[in-house]
Amino acid sequence: MARFFSIRYWFFFGLALSFGLGAVDADEPVRQGDWLAQRDNELGRLVLSRELTLTPMPETRPALKHRLIPDEFDLQDGNAAIFYIKAMGFLEQNNVRDALSETRKKWRKVAEEKGEPDNAAPESWLEMSPKELPIEEVKKYLFFTSFQPRDLAEAAKRRSFSLDRNIRQVSNPIGVLLPEIQVMRELARTQSLRCRVAIAEGRIEDATAIIGQQYAMAKHLGTDEFLVSNLVGCAVAGITSGDAMHLVQQPTTPNLYWAFASLPNPVCEIRNSLAYERQFLFEQFKFLREVNETPRNVGYWEDFVSRIVPEVLNADVWGDQRTIQDPDTARATLVAAIAAGYPGAKRYLINVVKMDRDKVESYCTAQVFFLAVKRFYEMTRDDHFKWNFVPVSQAIANSEFKNLDGNTTSESHRLGWASIPTATFLASVGQARQATMRAQQSISFLQTVEAIRMYGANHSGKLPESLESLPVPAPADPFTGKPIAYERSGDKAILTGYPLTGYQFRIIVQFAK
Repeated sequence: MARFFSIRYWFFFGLALSFGLGAVDADEPVRQGDWLAQRDNELGRLVLSRELTLTPMPETRPALKHRLIPDEFDLQDGNAAIFYIKAMGFLEQNNVRDALSETRKKWRKVAEEKGEPDNAAPESWLEMSPKELPIEEVKKYLFFTSFQPRDLAEAAKRRSFSLDRNIRQVSNPIGVLLPEIQVMRELARTQSLRCRVAIAEGRIEDATAIIGQQYAMAKHLGTDEFLVSNLVGCAVAGITSGDAMHLVQQPTTPNLYWAFASLPNPVCEIRNSLAYERQFLFEQFKFLREVNETPRNVGYWEDFVSRIVPEVLNADVWGDQRTIQDPDTARATLVAAIAAGYPGAKRYLINVVKMDRDKVESYCTAQVFFLAVKRFYEMTRDDHFKWNFVPVSQAIANSEFKNLDGNTTSESHRLGWASIPTATFLASVGQARQATMRAQQSISFLQTVEAIRMYGANHSGKLPESLESLPVPAPADPFTGKPIAYERSGDKAILTGYPLTGYQFRIIVQFAK
């Protein structure tokens, strides 16, 4: 697997952790941060539950008094990335960096002495609720980066976000490293600590402002050209919604129903990166653009193979970089792959692409192979990408969509070697879109909770019998297009989100006595 995509899938794993996921095999609930996780063997999924104790709160007047992200009128022209980079500037200050490193080492040593090496601060603090935090110790830690809040507040006001990579001019996009994106995830985690300290100290306005800045960061990351950046944006949104669930439980927190309603939907949009991802194979292997149905002689294809060897070697598609170190060996490996893949490629062009048999048989072996590589990628890619242009609720109900991965795998096996570039470079669009919808589902949970607080303020602190009784529209679960499932039982109610691949989220709400 190429380096860029290894990083991508690492971020999928990090994203799962941001939403409270992990390996849970026990039948009894296990705490994972703010969530209780329990394996439902009958349904074959992990159920993550969280209890919220609420205080009734009427609609804010004026209704749009509180905004988490500035509206178009209040946004300022300028590049938010500049301010995020400035907020990461402590990395260039040796004394601060060294002090931070020494502090982390001390906490790691303490955790190891307790027999909990994976439970060291500051990471362990993110597993605590605001009231559980060692406030003074956390504030000392946050002092190291006390210059960040101003820059992050300024970033949230900016209209655009660009890291100016000029990616279309890069000869080897698979080799582009994204350290600045991973550091932004760390910015979000540090902001989460600031938010929780503010909540613990009763600074509701400060906590609300930080949550808005976090959602703004998620929005900005959603405009970047790489799916990796978008997935980190979804992770930031997940972290932020977790903090917001602490905020809405505070007795003095104003009703934020319309603040959540006014957020972008989805808060982390991946359309820009999908446009680039759709062309990624041809951006990485620009030579594939010249492959077409025009017959070319053996000499052309011998030169073609020689020209592409450096690019294939860099991407590690048909060989192993650990063993292939020189162009001659790489060329021999590629030639062997072309020969082995010819029968499957020929069948694919004739039976699936519906090309004329005589025409296909007149081509050189390499032309048949690379034409199959290109056509398979184009057709498979669009079979996946097209579902981004219909609502998720319609896609997941469609039989073609449900069978998409299985059909792609079967077709890849029939094609053989010529399918490998597609398997290597086709982005996991379904997982990426699920990440954006999960981030949006968490916001729908919050907005529903605020609608329930609004109902309680008008009905003597009672829960509604159904969401149809709410004084404002119940927001839709993005996976169904319908309100989140609601069930009242006595003085508690359960909100249940549409189940995702392998897991499901559930919020249990009650009003404080």
